[in-house]
Amino acid sequence: MRITKIMKDKGKNVILIDFPRLKEWKFKEILNENTNLEWEEMENVSNQIRKSKFSNFIRYFKYFLFPLKIFINRKKYKNIIAWQQFYGLLYAFYSRIFNTKKYNKLIIMTFIYKPKEGFIGKIYYRFMRYIVQSKYVNALICFSKKECEDYAKLFDVPKEKFQFCTLGIDKINIEEKQLPNEKTIISCGRSNRDYDFLYQALKETDYKVHILSDECKLESYKNIEVHNNIMGQEFLEMLDKSYIMVIPLKDKNISSGQLVILQSMQLGKPVICIGSNTMTDYIQNGINGFIIQKDRKMLLETIEKLYEDEELYNKVSKKEKEIFEEKFSIKVLGTQIADIVNC
Repeated sequence: MRITKIMKDKGKNVILIDFPRLKEWKFKEILNENTNLEWEEMENVSNQIRKSKFSNFIRYFKYFLFPLKIFINRKKYKNIIAWQQFYGLLYAFYSRIFNTKKYNKLIIMTFIYKPKEGFIGKIYYRFMRYIVQSKYVNALICFSKKECEDYAKLFDVPKEKFQFCTLGIDKINIEEKQLPNEKTIISCGRSNRDYDFLYQALKETDYKVHILSDECKLESYKNIEVHNNIMGQEFLEMLDKSYIMVIPLKDKNISSGQLVILQSMQLGKPVICIGSNTMTDYIQNGINGFIIQKDRKMLLETIEKLYEDEELYNKVSKKEKEIFEEKFSIKVLGTQIADIVNC
Protein backbone atom coordinates (compact mmCIF):
# COMPACT_ATOMS: atom_id res chain seq x y z
CA MET A 1 0.00 0.00 0.00
CA ARG A 2 1.53 3.29 -1.12
CA ILE A 3 1.47 6.13 1.40
CA THR A 4 1.71 9.62 -0.05
CA LYS A 5 3.38 12.22 2.12
CA ILE A 6 1.67 15.60 1.78
CA MET A 7 4.07 18.52 1.63
CA LYS A 8 3.35 21.53 3.85
CA ASP A 9 5.35 24.05 1.87
CA LYS A 10 5.41 27.78 2.53
CA GLY A 11 2.14 29.28 1.42
CA LYS A 12 -1.32 27.75 1.23
CA ASN A 13 -2.70 25.93 -1.78
CA VAL A 14 -6.35 26.87 -2.22
CA ILE A 15 -9.35 26.06 -4.40
CA LEU A 16 -11.83 28.94 -4.72
CA ILE A 17 -15.34 27.50 -4.97
CA ASP A 18 -18.77 29.10 -5.30
CA PHE A 19 -20.82 26.29 -3.76
CA PRO A 20 -21.12 24.78 -0.27
CA ARG A 21 -18.36 22.33 0.64
CA LEU A 22 -19.48 18.77 0.05
CA LYS A 23 -17.93 15.79 1.84
CA GLU A 24 -18.44 13.61 -1.21
CA TRP A 25 -16.55 16.04 -3.51
CA LYS A 26 -13.20 14.33 -4.05
CA PHE A 27 -11.41 16.97 -6.12
CA LYS A 28 -9.29 18.23 -3.22
CA GLU A 29 -8.22 14.70 -2.25
CA ILE A 30 -7.20 13.94 -5.83
CA LEU A 31 -5.09 17.12 -5.94
CA ASN A 32 -3.47 16.23 -2.61
CA GLU A 33 -2.43 12.85 -3.95
CA ASN A 34 -1.27 13.94 -7.39
CA THR A 35 0.55 17.17 -6.47
CA ASN A 36 2.00 16.00 -3.14
CA LEU A 37 0.68 19.25 -1.66
CA GLU A 38 -1.96 20.00 0.92
CA TRP A 39 -4.98 21.80 -0.54
CA GLU A 40 -7.91 23.52 1.11
CA GLU A 41 -11.23 24.78 -0.21
CA MET A 42 -12.22 28.42 0.25
CA GLU A 43 -15.97 28.76 -0.14
CA ASN A 44 -17.97 31.82 -1.17
CA VAL A 45 -21.44 30.84 -2.36
CA SER A 46 -22.51 33.30 -5.04
CA ASN A 47 -24.44 31.33 -7.64
CA GLN A 48 -27.85 30.98 -6.02
CA ILE A 49 -31.17 31.12 -7.88
CA ARG A 50 -31.42 34.44 -9.73
CA LYS A 51 -34.86 35.70 -8.84
CA SER A 52 -34.48 39.45 -9.29
CA LYS A 53 -32.18 42.30 -10.27
CA PHE A 54 -31.30 42.68 -6.59
CA SER A 55 -30.20 39.03 -6.26
CA ASN A 56 -28.10 39.46 -9.42
CA PHE A 57 -26.53 42.59 -7.91
CA ILE A 58 -25.62 40.63 -4.76
CA ARG A 59 -24.11 37.90 -6.93
CA TYR A 60 -21.91 40.35 -8.84
CA PHE A 61 -20.94 42.10 -5.59
CA LYS A 62 -19.69 38.77 -4.21
CA TYR A 63 -17.75 38.17 -7.43
CA PHE A 64 -15.76 41.35 -6.75
CA LEU A 65 -15.53 41.24 -2.95
CA PHE A 66 -14.28 37.68 -2.43
CA PRO A 67 -11.29 37.99 -4.85
CA LEU A 68 -10.43 41.31 -3.19
CA LYS A 69 -10.08 39.51 0.14
CA ILE A 70 -7.82 36.94 -1.51
CA PHE A 71 -5.79 39.75 -3.11
CA ILE A 72 -5.30 41.54 0.22
CA ASN A 73 -3.91 38.30 1.68
CA ARG A 74 -2.07 37.27 -1.51
CA LYS A 75 1.26 36.61 0.23
CA LYS A 76 -0.34 33.68 2.10
CA TYR A 77 -1.00 31.65 -1.05
CA LYS A 78 1.36 29.60 -3.19
CA ASN A 79 -1.11 28.02 -5.63
CA ILE A 80 -4.62 29.22 -6.41
CA ILE A 81 -7.15 27.25 -8.44
CA ALA A 82 -10.26 29.31 -9.20
CA TRP A 83 -13.08 26.82 -9.75
CA GLN A 84 -15.34 29.85 -10.23
CA GLN A 85 -13.64 31.68 -13.08
CA PHE A 86 -14.50 35.21 -11.96
CA TYR A 87 -12.84 34.68 -8.59
CA GLY A 88 -9.60 34.05 -10.45
CA LEU A 89 -10.12 36.67 -13.14
CA LEU A 90 -10.83 39.42 -10.65
CA TYR A 91 -7.93 38.39 -8.44
CA ALA A 92 -5.67 38.77 -11.49
CA PHE A 93 -7.32 42.11 -12.29
CA TYR A 94 -6.54 43.51 -8.84
CA SER A 95 -2.99 42.21 -9.09
CA ARG A 96 -2.39 43.86 -12.46
CA ILE A 97 -4.09 47.17 -11.79
CA PHE A 98 -2.00 47.60 -8.62
CA ASN A 99 1.08 46.18 -10.35
CA THR A 100 1.98 43.91 -7.44
CA LYS A 101 4.69 41.28 -7.24
CA LYS A 102 3.55 37.87 -8.49
CA TYR A 103 3.37 35.60 -5.44
CA ASN A 104 1.43 32.60 -6.67
CA LYS A 105 0.54 30.30 -9.53
CA LEU A 106 -3.03 31.02 -10.67
CA ILE A 107 -5.09 28.50 -12.62
CA ILE A 108 -8.55 29.62 -13.73
CA MET A 109 -11.04 26.88 -14.47
CA THR A 110 -14.14 26.74 -16.65
CA PHE A 111 -13.13 29.79 -18.68
CA ILE A 112 -16.00 31.00 -20.85
CA TYR A 113 -16.11 34.34 -22.65
CA LYS A 114 -19.52 35.54 -23.80
CA PRO A 115 -19.30 38.62 -26.04
CA LYS A 116 -21.61 41.50 -25.20
CA GLU A 117 -23.10 44.00 -27.62
CA GLY A 118 -22.40 47.69 -28.15
CA PHE A 119 -20.16 49.95 -26.09
CA ILE A 120 -20.47 47.71 -23.01
CA GLY A 121 -19.27 44.80 -25.16
CA LYS A 122 -16.12 46.69 -26.18
CA ILE A 123 -15.35 47.57 -22.56
CA TYR A 124 -15.97 43.99 -21.45
CA TYR A 125 -13.66 42.58 -24.13
CA ARG A 126 -10.85 44.97 -23.20
CA PHE A 127 -11.36 44.16 -19.52
CA MET A 128 -11.07 40.42 -20.19
CA ARG A 129 -8.08 40.87 -22.50
CA TYR A 130 -6.36 43.02 -19.86
CA ILE A 131 -6.67 40.12 -17.42
CA VAL A 132 -5.94 37.22 -19.78
CA GLN A 133 -2.76 38.83 -21.12
CA SER A 134 -1.40 39.51 -17.65
CA LYS A 135 1.50 37.64 -16.06
CA TYR A 136 -0.70 36.85 -13.07
CA VAL A 137 -2.65 34.16 -14.94
CA ASN A 138 -0.68 30.97 -15.51
CA ALA A 139 -3.36 28.90 -17.21
CA LEU A 140 -7.00 29.13 -18.22
CA ILE A 141 -8.87 25.84 -18.42
CA CYS A 142 -11.43 25.27 -21.16
CA PHE A 143 -13.63 22.23 -21.44
CA SER A 144 -13.43 22.07 -25.23
CA LYS A 145 -10.41 22.03 -27.55
CA LYS A 146 -12.01 24.45 -30.00
CA GLU A 147 -12.38 27.13 -27.37
CA CYS A 148 -8.69 26.96 -26.48
CA GLU A 149 -7.79 27.71 -30.09
CA ASP A 150 -10.44 30.44 -30.51
CA TYR A 151 -9.63 32.25 -27.26
CA ALA A 152 -5.87 32.26 -27.88
CA LYS A 153 -6.50 34.08 -31.18
CA LEU A 154 -9.17 36.35 -29.74
CA PHE A 155 -7.04 37.59 -26.84
CA ASP A 156 -3.72 37.40 -28.72
CA VAL A 157 -1.90 35.18 -26.24
CA PRO A 158 0.25 32.06 -26.70
CA LYS A 159 -2.00 29.06 -27.24
CA GLU A 160 -0.31 27.29 -24.32
CA LYS A 161 -2.01 29.70 -21.91
CA PHE A 162 -5.33 28.00 -22.63
CA GLN A 163 -5.34 24.38 -21.53
CA PHE A 164 -7.95 21.80 -22.50
CA CYS A 165 -9.31 19.44 -19.86
CA THR A 166 -12.38 17.24 -19.98
CA LEU A 167 -14.87 18.07 -17.28
CA GLY A 168 -15.25 15.39 -14.62
CA ILE A 169 -17.88 14.95 -11.92
CA ASP A 170 -18.45 12.86 -8.81
CA LYS A 171 -20.67 9.82 -8.66
CA ILE A 172 -24.34 10.70 -8.43
CA ASN A 173 -25.97 9.32 -5.32
CA ILE A 174 -29.69 8.60 -5.70
CA GLU A 175 -31.40 6.33 -3.20
CA GLU A 176 -33.76 3.66 -4.45
CA LYS A 177 -32.94 4.23 -8.11
CA GLN A 178 -36.04 3.79 -10.26
CA LEU A 179 -36.66 3.21 -13.94
CA PRO A 180 -38.43 6.02 -15.80
CA ASN A 181 -42.11 5.98 -14.87
CA GLU A 182 -43.03 7.97 -17.95
CA LYS A 183 -41.22 8.92 -21.15
CA THR A 184 -40.54 12.56 -20.38
CA ILE A 185 -38.09 14.89 -22.08
CA ILE A 186 -36.05 17.02 -19.72
CA SER A 187 -33.98 20.14 -20.43
CA CYS A 188 -32.08 22.25 -17.92
CA GLY A 189 -29.25 24.72 -17.35
CA ARG A 190 -28.71 28.47 -17.35
CA SER A 191 -25.83 29.32 -19.59
CA ASN A 192 -26.19 29.77 -23.36
CA ARG A 193 -29.59 28.04 -23.57
CA ASP A 194 -32.13 28.61 -26.37
CA TYR A 195 -35.31 27.56 -24.62
CA ASP A 196 -37.40 29.58 -27.07
CA PHE A 197 -36.38 27.21 -29.86
CA LEU A 198 -37.05 24.11 -27.77
CA TYR A 199 -40.40 25.44 -26.59
CA GLN A 200 -41.64 26.21 -30.08
CA ALA A 201 -40.25 22.97 -31.52
CA LEU A 202 -42.01 20.73 -28.98
CA LYS A 203 -45.14 22.78 -28.42
CA GLU A 204 -48.31 20.93 -29.48
CA THR A 205 -46.45 17.60 -29.79
CA ASP A 206 -47.38 14.47 -27.87
CA TYR A 207 -44.15 14.61 -25.85
CA LYS A 208 -44.28 15.61 -22.20
CA VAL A 209 -41.50 18.13 -21.56
CA HIS A 210 -39.92 19.57 -18.40
CA ILE A 211 -37.74 22.70 -18.63
CA LEU A 212 -35.78 23.33 -15.43
CA SER A 213 -34.13 26.76 -15.27
CA ASP A 214 -34.55 29.98 -13.32
CA GLU A 215 -33.32 31.73 -16.48
CA CYS A 216 -36.27 30.48 -18.56
CA LYS A 217 -39.00 33.12 -18.61
CA LEU A 218 -41.52 31.11 -20.62
CA GLU A 219 -44.86 30.00 -19.21
CA SER A 220 -45.91 26.37 -18.86
CA TYR A 221 -48.03 25.05 -21.72
CA LYS A 222 -50.23 21.99 -22.31
CA ASN A 223 -47.38 19.52 -22.72
CA ILE A 224 -44.52 21.69 -21.41
CA GLU A 225 -43.88 22.39 -17.73
CA VAL A 226 -41.44 25.16 -16.82
CA HIS A 227 -39.83 24.90 -13.37
CA ASN A 228 -37.85 27.84 -11.95
CA ASN A 229 -36.86 26.44 -8.57
CA ILE A 230 -35.68 22.85 -9.00
CA MET A 231 -31.98 22.33 -8.34
CA GLY A 232 -29.52 19.98 -6.67
CA GLN A 233 -30.72 16.60 -5.51
CA GLU A 234 -34.29 17.29 -6.58
CA PHE A 235 -33.08 17.90 -10.14
CA LEU A 236 -31.02 14.69 -10.14
CA GLU A 237 -34.00 12.64 -8.97
CA MET A 238 -36.12 14.21 -11.70
CA LEU A 239 -33.42 13.46 -14.27
CA ASP A 240 -33.26 9.87 -13.07
CA LYS A 241 -36.97 9.43 -13.78
CA SER A 242 -36.84 11.10 -17.20
CA TYR A 243 -36.26 9.44 -20.58
CA ILE A 244 -33.95 11.74 -22.55
CA MET A 245 -32.09 15.03 -22.05
CA VAL A 246 -32.25 17.79 -24.68
CA ILE A 247 -29.78 20.70 -24.51
CA PRO A 248 -30.60 23.61 -26.87
CA LEU A 249 -27.70 26.07 -27.21
CA LYS A 250 -27.81 29.66 -28.46
CA ASP A 251 -24.21 30.22 -29.58
CA LYS A 252 -22.72 27.12 -31.19
CA ASN A 253 -19.16 28.27 -30.47
CA ILE A 254 -19.58 28.81 -26.71
CA SER A 255 -18.89 25.78 -24.56
CA SER A 256 -21.69 25.06 -22.10
CA GLY A 257 -23.84 22.18 -20.99
CA GLN A 258 -21.05 19.71 -20.19
CA LEU A 259 -22.14 19.26 -16.58
CA VAL A 260 -25.67 18.34 -17.61
CA ILE A 261 -24.31 16.01 -20.30
CA LEU A 262 -22.15 14.14 -17.79
CA GLN A 263 -24.96 13.89 -15.25
CA SER A 264 -27.22 12.45 -17.96
CA MET A 265 -24.50 10.10 -19.21
CA GLN A 266 -23.85 8.75 -15.73
CA LEU A 267 -27.55 7.93 -15.33
CA GLY A 268 -27.79 6.49 -18.84
CA LYS A 269 -30.13 9.15 -20.26
CA PRO A 270 -29.43 9.74 -23.97
CA VAL A 271 -28.50 13.36 -24.71
CA ILE A 272 -29.52 15.40 -27.74
CA CYS A 273 -27.35 18.52 -28.00
CA ILE A 274 -28.71 21.17 -30.37
CA GLY A 275 -26.51 23.70 -32.15
CA SER A 276 -22.97 23.12 -30.89
CA ASN A 277 -19.43 23.05 -32.30
CA THR A 278 -17.87 22.33 -28.90
CA MET A 279 -19.42 19.06 -27.74
CA THR A 280 -17.45 16.59 -29.86
CA ASP A 281 -15.05 16.21 -26.92
CA TYR A 282 -17.92 14.62 -24.99
CA ILE A 283 -20.41 13.20 -27.48
CA GLN A 284 -19.64 10.82 -30.32
CA ASN A 285 -22.62 11.48 -32.53
CA GLY A 286 -24.90 8.46 -32.71
CA ILE A 287 -22.71 6.48 -30.28
CA ASN A 288 -23.17 7.96 -26.81
CA GLY A 289 -25.51 10.79 -27.75
CA PHE A 290 -26.51 13.07 -30.59
CA ILE A 291 -25.30 16.46 -31.84
CA ILE A 292 -27.76 18.03 -34.28
CA GLN A 293 -28.34 21.33 -36.03
CA LYS A 294 -30.91 23.76 -34.72
CA ASP A 295 -33.67 22.39 -36.89
CA ARG A 296 -37.14 21.38 -35.67
CA LYS A 297 -37.53 18.51 -38.12
CA MET A 298 -34.14 17.04 -37.22
CA LEU A 299 -34.92 17.35 -33.50
CA LEU A 300 -38.26 15.57 -33.83
CA GLU A 301 -36.73 12.81 -35.97
CA THR A 302 -33.99 12.19 -33.39
CA ILE A 303 -36.46 12.11 -30.51
CA GLU A 304 -38.69 9.73 -32.44
CA LYS A 305 -35.78 7.35 -33.04
CA LEU A 306 -35.08 7.12 -29.33
CA TYR A 307 -38.75 6.69 -28.46
CA GLU A 308 -39.48 4.08 -31.10
CA ASP A 309 -36.23 2.10 -31.23
CA GLU A 310 -35.69 0.48 -27.83
CA GLU A 311 -32.54 -1.28 -29.01
CA LEU A 312 -30.96 2.03 -30.06
CA TYR A 313 -31.98 3.64 -26.77
CA ASN A 314 -30.40 0.87 -24.70
CA LYS A 315 -27.26 0.84 -26.85
CA VAL A 316 -26.70 4.60 -26.40
CA SER A 317 -27.52 4.40 -22.69
CA LYS A 318 -25.01 1.61 -22.10
CA LYS A 319 -22.27 3.36 -24.09
CA GLU A 320 -22.80 6.58 -22.14
CA LYS A 321 -22.12 4.84 -18.85
CA GLU A 322 -19.01 3.12 -20.18
CA ILE A 323 -17.50 6.32 -21.59
CA PHE A 324 -18.32 8.28 -18.44
CA GLU A 325 -16.37 5.84 -16.26
CA GLU A 326 -13.42 5.94 -18.66
CA LYS A 327 -13.13 9.66 -19.40
CA PHE A 328 -15.29 11.92 -17.27
CA SER A 329 -14.90 11.06 -13.60
CA ILE A 330 -13.76 13.66 -11.06
CA LYS A 331 -10.56 11.62 -10.71
CA VAL A 332 -9.72 12.16 -14.38
CA LEU A 333 -10.32 15.91 -14.06
CA GLY A 334 -8.31 16.20 -10.83
CA THR A 335 -5.39 14.34 -12.39
CA GLN A 336 -5.39 16.68 -15.40
CA ILE A 337 -5.41 19.79 -13.19
CA ALA A 338 -2.67 18.33 -10.99
CA ASP A 339 -0.47 17.88 -14.09
CA ILE A 340 -0.91 21.58 -14.88
CA VAL A 341 -0.07 22.56 -11.28
CA ASN A 342 3.06 20.41 -11.43
CA CYS A 343 4.34 21.97 -14.66
